[in-house]
Amino acid sequence: MSFSGDMRRFVAKTASAHNTITRVATLELFSGIVKGNPVDTGRSRGAWTTSVGVPGDSPERLDKTGAQAIAEIGENTPAGAGQVTLLSNSLPYIFELEEGSSKQAPEGFVRKNMDRVERMVDAAIRKHRV
Repeated sequence: MSFSGDMRRFVAKTASAHNTITRVATLELFSGIVKGNPVDTGRSRGAWTTSVGVPGDSPERLDKTGAQAIAEIGENTPAGAGQVTLLSNSLPYIFELEEGSSKQAPEGFVRKNMDRVERMVDAAIRKHRV
């Protein structure tokens, strides 16, 4: 084996692990936020939108289960690292929901999922160590 061949394999393995971890973490974080979003009419869950590069406009849809928003997350999340993927919700009361205004999520749902996914990423990095 040559040094250059070893380096190429190392780079490929590292890039693959990075891409996998990035996509899985994005999907887990975004879908966890949508699922954790308190729901009454479904308007706030339906207003989540996923975009790359710039924030998207929140759609006017009712989505009590979050299925439409989660499907969009899967469709719009890039296959790997290297792009900024955004989850947006422009409803005027979304911040208050995160701050615990709903009895369904008194401790919020965005920060809670960020902490959960951070632990998952740490574990994935340890698992995919190259």
